[in-house]
Amino acid sequence: MNDLFMDFLTIQLPTYFFLYMAITLIYRNRKSRINRVAALMMMALVMYFLFEYLKTSLLPQHQMQLVLYGSAPALLMFVCTLVHLSILLGDSVTYRFRKWLPLVYASPYGLWLYFLVTWDHHLLYNEHVTDGRSPLHPTYLLVSITFIIGYILLSVLLLAYSWLRTREPRRKVIYRWLVLNDFQLFGTFALITTLLQSGIIVTRISMILYFIGYLVWAMRLRHLIGKYNIMPDYHKRFQILFESAPNPILMLDLKGNVKEINPCTQRWFADTPADQIPQHFTFADGQSLQQMLSSCLEQPDSVTHLEMHVIRQGQSRLDLVAGIDLITEANEELFVLHLTDVTSLKEAERRLIQSEQNYKYSAHHDALTGLYNRAAVEEQLQIKIAGGERFVLVMIDMNHFKPINDTYGHITGDQYLQYVARQLRMLAQKPGDVVGRIGGDEFVMLLACPEHVDAAQMVHTRLSLLNDKVFRQEDMEIPVSFAAGLGIYPEDAADMIGLLRYADQQMYSIKRQQHRGIHFRVHEL
Repeated sequence: MNDLFMDFLTIQLPTYFFLYMAITLIYRNRKSRINRVAALMMMALVMYFLFEYLKTSLLPQHQMQLVLYGSAPALLMFVCTLVHLSILLGDSVTYRFRKWLPLVYASPYGLWLYFLVTWDHHLLYNEHVTDGRSPLHPTYLLVSITFIIGYILLSVLLLAYSWLRTREPRRKVIYRWLVLNDFQLFGTFALITTLLQSGIIVTRISMILYFIGYLVWAMRLRHLIGKYNIMPDYHKRFQILFESAPNPILMLDLKGNVKEINPCTQRWFADTPADQIPQHFTFADGQSLQQMLSSCLEQPDSVTHLEMHVIRQGQSRLDLVAGIDLITEANEELFVLHLTDVTSLKEAERRLIQSEQNYKYSAHHDALTGLYNRAAVEEQLQIKIAGGERFVLVMIDMNHFKPINDTYGHITGDQYLQYVARQLRMLAQKPGDVVGRIGGDEFVMLLACPEHVDAAQMVHTRLSLLNDKVFRQEDMEIPVSFAAGLGIYPEDAADMIGLLRYADQQMYSIKRQQHRGIHFRVHEL
């Protein structure tokens, strides 16, 4: 009875401390991987000492099964999660070591399964050893001790590496105390194991000493968590900021699924279920949400800002700037998507761009016909001359335009000019063709003309189509009548002024020779 009470007092009763630690860590932040791994580590200790208590005090007849299938895997889980936790606590310093975690877990459990499957259980655990020595087979015991001590030492080295590499003073202090705490655990385990193997203490005493060592280590860890707030507690630290943020904030997993949204997001998308909100996002550069998240995942320290718009149900379009951040501090591997409404700024930008476009258009186009104005025609002439390719400049002057204005009015005269402009635009459909209005009833055409093409014949063929046109309005019909002259670059002139003068002279020469009625002549056909 005294032994049973002693076992309960020294092993089972303090085990509840580990259970308390596990529950506390989960309560602080169950979404944090650090907290989940730390809680699992504490539960492993709970299970280990629970099986030891059952083996020693309650079910000694099943001690072989309790050790091989209970205590051993629980203790291996403790040291594996200790290494895992050390890597997570190192944050960005030890981030690249995460890829080795599957090997960290698989190695000890693989050997444990190997022994259970290939060795006789009574050989692995000799129940008849009662002289205080370990009942485990020496080989199995050596492998187990190697993994336990080795993994504890590995956790010390990982924390020491984080301590040396980090530049943040507060983290340096935390890592230093964690290194000392884990080194104390390593020293305690190594010392007790040495004493046990030397026969100085028996197995029962060693178990009590092991437990005291683990308990001291856990109590110091609990003190460090409270003093330095090591384990993430983002629910308490950021909940107020998250809920009171004036902009929508969405927390997404790596696949883009919505995990949590703040109240502002709920107000913006009141009629939309939370998991369907990303479906309303349209990004300006054509990326999908998943592509954006993948890009951010490839560079964890980067912050991406993308333009997007949202069309909410029954509401107008919103222009937004989306910022995406990858959470690494809590090792949760979550994305935070925060949206900023820039609709008014975008609308002002669109108006400014439209105003600039209108100004540029007005500066280069004739207000009445929409054709190029004189300045734009001269600019196009300079470009074509600089290009060195052969082209034709055609000057067109409408006949009898003043009588049209005097007889039918200026409004009809303007409509007549607009009609002529539309017809000229239809005649200049080939690449490189330019049409402009350079005066009241004067038009210009710049037509591409390769070396092998007869320029006069080409112009005659095109303008003959205009010669057959009639402007009709209600019961009024006005035949289109004009005179045209052409200048060929570079045959007739090698510069802009010379080419314009030459074509103008040809046009007025034709105009002076015209008789009554409708006449059409181009150059000297």
